[in-house]
Amino acid sequence: MTEALRTLATAPSTSRIAPAKPPLHSLRRHSAFAVQRQADELAATGRDVIHLELGEPDLPTATHIVSAMVSSARDGWTHYTAPAGDPEVRQHLAGHYARLLRMPVAAEQVLLVPGSNMVLHFALLTLVAPGDEVLLPDPGFPVYAELVRLAGGVPVGYPLRSAAGFVPDIADLAARVTARTRLLVINSPHNPTGAVMLPQTARELTDLVRQHSFYVLRDEAYRGLNWSGADTDAMLAELPPERVIVSETLSKSHAMCGWRAGIMVSPPHLAADFAVLLTNTNCCMPAFVQRALPAALTAPETAVWSARYAAEYRARRELTVARLLDMPAVRLTPPLGAFYAFPDISDAGLPDAVFAQRLLAETGVAVMPGSSYGRHGSGHVRLSFTQPPHRLADALDRMHRFMETLA
Repeated sequence: MTEALRTLATAPSTSRIAPAKPPLHSLRRHSAFAVQRQADELAATGRDVIHLELGEPDLPTATHIVSAMVSSARDGWTHYTAPAGDPEVRQHLAGHYARLLRMPVAAEQVLLVPGSNMVLHFALLTLVAPGDEVLLPDPGFPVYAELVRLAGGVPVGYPLRSAAGFVPDIADLAARVTARTRLLVINSPHNPTGAVMLPQTARELTDLVRQHSFYVLRDEAYRGLNWSGADTDAMLAELPPERVIVSETLSKSHAMCGWRAGIMVSPPHLAADFAVLLTNTNCCMPAFVQRALPAALTAPETAVWSARYAAEYRARRELTVARLLDMPAVRLTPPLGAFYAFPDISDAGLPDAVFAQRLLAETGVAVMPGSSYGRHGSGHVRLSFTQPPHRLADALDRMHRFMETLA
């Protein structure tokens, strides 16, 4: 347990922890918010804007999940639960994740948190001392680096290159491991590239983790949106379980962004530390949301709904890939998962941020500049295919015409 956690666990309520972290004003806002604001301002003038910049599913949450939540609220599940979650729900989810992850999982290892960002935040607060290093994918979800800085750590990017299908090169990764490395974050399917880990990469990663003492955080935000045929859980089952933290969110996989349903599967020896943080921060996830999680993850209706949901995004993926590959000055590594495409538009002759600004201003299509996701994202843009097919096709038509004007 870190010194900060010891203080939380033992100090009276009036105690304060000495500041050892960077001030909040040092954090940088994810530029998606700036793009969304610009898109909304343009729409307010009467322009028809198509939003491809944010990764939020447009499809509704499955009705059986909503019904489970409503029934729970009506049945009185509107009070506090234990900070780490309702014991009955945690027990149910432990069985689910034991089967999924191919390892023993006790109820105490399952913690319910308000959104998966908190899983990484709690892991960093528990494991990282000021100056410790955290290995992050580059390009990668921008919040990773900001949370590392907030915890006083040092983000160290490992490159994901389009020539390698945006899959980590383990030699590149190993070269960045030092005595200060405390945590490695992996994300498959990957935001923003849509890449999926390869079996050989998983084997090499397992060997690397066994050689060192750092932890691994598996960000599984896009579980279920994987069209590669690769079973990531099976590939990563050989990682040392005492060093693996699994971060799960139903926001993307179950169209439940607004529910703030985050699930952590913790190594047994860290679970009590994480529970201390939960006690002193969010208190608990809303009880009626917790009671809907078994329906979301294990109800028979979920398998049917998930198959339809994945098929819808796979069809949109095929539309997006075909149209991007037909555009001038565009190179694309086709995504194998998630609901993003990450085309290289560097041949268009504009920096990616300028490209995104002009595309929005001239066509009404909002996309994210690739440099928002790290140095190795430069020269790319991220498109989310989270619009209905007719709107997605319209956006791609507009982008095609824009690319022709640049060519």
